[in-house]
Amino acid sequence: MKKFVYILILLPVVFTPYSCSDKYGDFQVADSGLQYRIVESHESAPLPNIGDLLELEYSYEKEDGTMLFDSNEGGRKYMKTLEKPAHTGGSIEDGLAMMHEGDSALFKISAENFLLFSEKYGHLPNGVDALDPIVVKVRIVDIMDEKDMEVYLSSRFHTGEEKEMEILENYLKNANITTEPTASGLYFIERNAGSGDYIKEGNEVAVNYTLTLTDGSLVETTLGQEPMSFVFGRDKFIAGWEEAMRMMKKGMTATVIIPSKLGYGSETKGDILPYSTLIFDIEILDVK
Repeated sequence: MKKFVYILILLPVVFTPYSCSDKYGDFQVADSGLQYRIVESHESAPLPNIGDLLELEYSYEKEDGTMLFDSNEGGRKYMKTLEKPAHTGGSIEDGLAMMHEGDSALFKISAENFLLFSEKYGHLPNGVDALDPIVVKVRIVDIMDEKDMEVYLSSRFHTGEEKEMEILENYLKNANITTEPTASGLYFIERNAGSGDYIKEGNEVAVNYTLTLTDGSLVETTLGQEPMSFVFGRDKFIAGWEEAMRMMKKGMTATVIIPSKLGYGSETKGDILPYSTLIFDIEILDVK
């Protein structure tokens, strides 16, 4: 599958005195358009540099309080690399760039911009509209240097399938996923039914997909790139992907959760570490 390298750029953030107030308190508005409120500030602490890996306490919710994600439910440290802004109008990347180590802050960003562009969702969750404001709560726990990153990467290895299943259970609960797995252990959550016949061997298939892990980290995506094309049955993939393909049609979108026993098991594949559950958001663009 495709792998993408992202160029990391830290942009200056200039602020204006304008503010708006709601139940979360007063929000200032930056020239970029980002609505923000600093809750706790440590101005003598370092700011993140380009490419730094940030350990965060990270959650986001709708304005009515409906929780969409909480890193404390993931069972692992939540890490995010500082990247260039994913969109105009004020992004979470703009917000992270202005925060010192130890700072906590709130940001308000539209669902479309935040979830689709910054968080790389394949689709908006049920009950969330494109213009719905999303309130993001962030605390920078640590800004990791090269030595810290080596220690962290070593600690990410799961000890085995039992620990993986514990983390997966927490993920399903946090994501409010009640779908029962297939006999093999695959979770298939249909988003849009599509039309036509199910994919079968010999079909030429074009897909868009985003691959993330249970801790929220992005592994790879075709969004903004060329779709991935393959001949089903000729080009070989992991067992979970092949099972999912047999359940899909042209135009169908789905979230597919693949435990490591249907993925890479105890192997390491690039950023995918042993006993890692894979979460795919898939859209079938064409079937021939």
